[in-house]
Amino acid sequence: MKKHEYQNLYNRNPDTNHMMIEVSLEDYSEIFNGWDASPIRRKDLEPELIDYLEQSGTEIPLNESVEICFYLPQDKKDLEKEQKSIVAIKNNFRVVVFFINKRLKRGYRQMATFIVMSLIFITSAYIIRGQEPLPLLTSIMREGLFIGGWVFLWEAFNLFFFTTHEERKKRKIFYRYLDSDIIFKDMKDV
Repeated sequence: MKKHEYQNLYNRNPDTNHMMIEVSLEDYSEIFNGWDASPIRRKDLEPELIDYLEQSGTEIPLNESVEICFYLPQDKKDLEKEQKSIVAIKNNFRVVVFFINKRLKRGYRQMATFIVMSLIFITSAYIIRGQEPLPLLTSIMREGLFIGGWVFLWEAFNLFFFTTHEERKKRKIFYRYLDSDIIFKDMKDV
């Protein structure tokens, strides 16, 4: 059986068979943005942690189950902080998904607008084309309508296949994190 490259980068939990995204911490506060004065359940995650999780999510195939494992020193373990941290982390994932969905909806609206504009431009160009012979200015306008129509159609194509594709992939990653386990272990278990 061939071992994939991501299996060299991430450990597999022998009990659950999930890929583990492991993070070492000195304290629970390292999970959250130090500038955020909100209560723990509403705190933003540290931007570097979000980036790391997003990168890990792209490296581990979406068909693999994952769990996020935080390692802390034995003397820092606090079950209440762990529970509050888990709630806060899941809330952050929900917020990330909410904003991704918002960007996707905006992208879909733009796509629909571009397609409608493309159809209007190209249809207008074909209508003008049927009126022969055309004066120079009308001929230039017709060509401009054709070009504009195809540009609008390309923009819709670009949004769907390139821009929103990345957002949809990112959303899948964070949906997977919402379904994953978040565990805290002693640093000595590393």
